Amino acid sequence: MARGNILHKLKDWSELDGNKEFLSNLDLSRPDLNFGVHKYKDKFWTSGFVGVGRVHDYNQRPIQSNGKEHIVFISSQYGMNPWDMLEKVMNDEEYEDYTKELENNGKYLFRVFYDQPLIQLGQEENNDGDILYALSFINSCYSLCKKGLKKTMYHQEENFNSKVRGKIDIKKNIRKNTCYGRNEKFHCKYIDFTEDNIENRILKVTLIKCKSIVEKRFEKNSEITKRVQYCINVLRRVKSVAIKTSDFNNISISGLYMYYKPVLQQARSIFNQKYQSYSVDGEKIIKKSVYTIPYMINMETLFEFYARTMIKKHLDQEKYELDMYSKKWFIEHGVTSIEDTEKNIHLMSYCIPDIVIRNRVTKETLVVIDAKYKNHNKSARNDSLQLLSYVLMTGVNKCGFIFPGKQTEIKQVKTSGQNYLLLQTPLVSELKYYELILANTLDEKVFEELFF
Repeated sequence: MARGNILHKLKDWSELDGNKEFLSNLDLSRPDLNFGVHKYKDKFWTSGFVGVGRVHDYNQRPIQSNGKEHIVFISSQYGMNPWDMLEKVMNDEEYEDYTKELENNGKYLFRVFYDQPLIQLGQEENNDGDILYALSFINSCYSLCKKGLKKTMYHQEENFNSKVRGKIDIKKNIRKNTCYGRNEKFHCKYIDFTEDNIENRILKVTLIKCKSIVEKRFEKNSEITKRVQYCINVLRRVKSVAIKTSDFNNISISGLYMYYKPVLQQARSIFNQKYQSYSVDGEKIIKKSVYTIPYMINMETLFEFYARTMIKKHLDQEKYELDMYSKKWFIEHGVTSIEDTEKNIHLMSYCIPDIVIRNRVTKETLVVIDAKYKNHNKSARNDSLQLLSYVLMTGVNKCGFIFPGKQTEIKQVKTSGQNYLLLQTPLVSELKYYELILANTLDEKVFEELFF
């Protein structure tokens, strides 16, 4: 067991100091486990992940030096607050569509490493890992509740009035009823099924704990609070009782109920996270976690959802609307489904723009936007071709990228002195190109100036 840790504070999409000792043993084949750290042109780089966690060697063991584990603490180099972004995205009515699309493509918005031990952080570190594990558990519990709760078989006895259930216990029936002339009563033994078992009690207690965490950050009618209420309703027949560590040893999961295993593993990690410290801010006492469950957030995916959510929130809903999320624009003329597309050709079948804005009344496509979680000061051939293909497919006369930044603003074009660049094309008379820098807030005036 490690005697402490060596904390490395890093930024996403940044070059690393090649002299850091943990890099020589890092398993570069597992970026999903090692927070996207990779090698490019003989240099080590982080990628679009933020979070806190251990780094692992080629034997999948945490890398240590002198008995201390190497811990990476990665934050956004663009000043983006992932917790505020998550809050806004999860309040979006399209959130469930986002998560389904990710699941279908084998991707994720965030990961919480419940199978790893907790990580100790200094009291001064700004960490909101409890929000993430609460969100993660609520989503997992929601999926479990939709599949159905485990029921446990147990033997029950009851003295019924004028009815029989199961079998009559002759001896007890004579002693309790016949001897007293209660011939209308029957003491019966029967088998019953109940949802009130230890597995579901653990789920309910953990759900209530997570509910108290998210209530401080999310609106009452948000998608995440609706999921909490759904789970509480499904678990309504389960008693709310105190849970002990030993109760986890009495769990019995097999066969049809194997889907309980990862959710109960999450519950156990959350149950064990009890360590807290306190700091004083003026006259207020602030409780802060000293230990956190390792986690990582995919900022590229989160920024795409966040940009869409913010634009939708600030659109004039009476005039404009967004195409539904992940809508396919088929390239082949007259085709509306993947089954009808031409097979065995080099041309791809369809495009999926991040954001397409339409006139709500006429349904005319007005703007196509692509969200990129990267530096906006460097040109990129693939990104340029991608956006121009969207313009070709949608027929818009306004297009652009959205990039992360510390302040929301429209990027000014030096050659023209305008907030847009005119592009050459025979398709439309004027094709205007914009770049929007998006921070954790969006000024409506900036948005109106950008496109309308």
